[in-house]
Amino acid sequence: MMSIHLSRMNRVLDIDCDCMTATLEPYADYGQLLAEAAKVGLWNGGTPLATTLCKLSSQAAFAGIWQTSKKYGLLDKNIVNLTLVLPTGEILKTGSSTVAGIKDFWDYGPGPDLLSVIRCSAGTTGIITEITVKLHTWVGGKDLPEPAAGRPSIISYSQPRFDNAPPPSKHRLYWIEFPDYDAEISAFRKVAHSGIGIGLNASGVYSAYYCSPTQKMTEERARTGFFPPWNLYVIIAGITSETQIAYEEKVLREIVAECRGRFLSSEYQSEVLEALSPWNLDCIRNVCGYRMNRRMYAGGCLPAGTPEIAKYHSTLWKETLEKFGETHITDRGGADNTTFLYGIEPAARYALSETDIYPDPVDPHSLEKCAAITIYSAVRNAAERKSTPFSFGGPAEPLVTFFPEQGPNVHLLLRKLRNIFDPQGISSPGRQVLTEEEFKAFPAHSRDGINKMRELFGMKPIKK
Repeated sequence: MMSIHLSRMNRVLDIDCDCMTATLEPYADYGQLLAEAAKVGLWNGGTPLATTLCKLSSQAAFAGIWQTSKKYGLLDKNIVNLTLVLPTGEILKTGSSTVAGIKDFWDYGPGPDLLSVIRCSAGTTGIITEITVKLHTWVGGKDLPEPAAGRPSIISYSQPRFDNAPPPSKHRLYWIEFPDYDAEISAFRKVAHSGIGIGLNASGVYSAYYCSPTQKMTEERARTGFFPPWNLYVIIAGITSETQIAYEEKVLREIVAECRGRFLSSEYQSEVLEALSPWNLDCIRNVCGYRMNRRMYAGGCLPAGTPEIAKYHSTLWKETLEKFGETHITDRGGADNTTFLYGIEPAARYALSETDIYPDPVDPHSLEKCAAITIYSAVRNAAERKSTPFSFGGPAEPLVTFFPEQGPNVHLLLRKLRNIFDPQGISSPGRQVLTEEEFKAFPAHSRDGINKMRELFGMKPIKK
């Protein structure tokens, strides 16, 4: 096995103000991109719920969720061009720049739509050496508040003014509490359909470890239910008018009143609102939440659908944890409160619901339980909703070949595509789809475990 590290390819190569695009090398991160683009009043439209050091090229291997996907969509819908080195050694470019004399401004070029084959391919089609993404109007100012030296993650380093940064200029973040799940989802739908806001999400247990400076505090806040169990956070930006924020806030307040919600404020839940302040900036660019005090993220469940998917997901997750037992108290996020619910397209009519597992990385029993929870919830979701097992992010084994109901037989198509891009099977073998030979060599105990899950939910076993 050989691993190729691209850390020296870390530059933002170009900001094109006319085409409103940015071209980056694979190791350039979201922080670098926003810093460069903001100088000319532009930005890429979002940041993942991950550190600023997250690379766009690596996130492009999957769908690429942003906290502001409600307005700007996912990363995979903001890619204009990719340059890859294929496993064969050939160099592939996609998009409009493949036409002589034409710049990167459109993600389609002549011939087959190869970019759409590469999207969400989990890094199996080649190594990305350049990525060009769309840029959008940025009104938050040229600089964001952070220490010049960056954010060293050491216990003795503390600058509270950066842990509790205000939102960027012309941006507002609103936290709303609801009396129950139905009220939260009703408000989610109404806000989505109103057309206001650039971000619309619900945060469950994530706030506990995202806003807590220690692991001990994370666990205590999760245990006591410190943060509202049913909530939304709405991001509004004044992009087109000086009065845009005021108008959109008025609409938001009307919707919240209709749905029996209540804004967190200096008069109501002020302590909770103060604790949530790291999100003020991190909903745009992850600067404050570098700590992410949680154990190892190793599995989870991510069904997608209309906003109501969250209620189904919570029932599924709670029953799964009751069946197998949790690995850590934060696993219960989404079982007794809201899942993390993302509005992932411009009208937020389609949402991603997420729950995660945080096992002890040095405890084999904890890791085995994590795997069982992940596979069980995926199979049950596929069987009950007639959907893809993982539902989001891109196909990944063993949830492809062992679920021929997708497509149907989408694994056969993916095998053909893999053979075109990687005829020798050297690029991340077995990640996106198993070849027939890899499938035959798949460990018997793993195959039996998956088939047992399939039969549990009325699906036929997959034979060797």
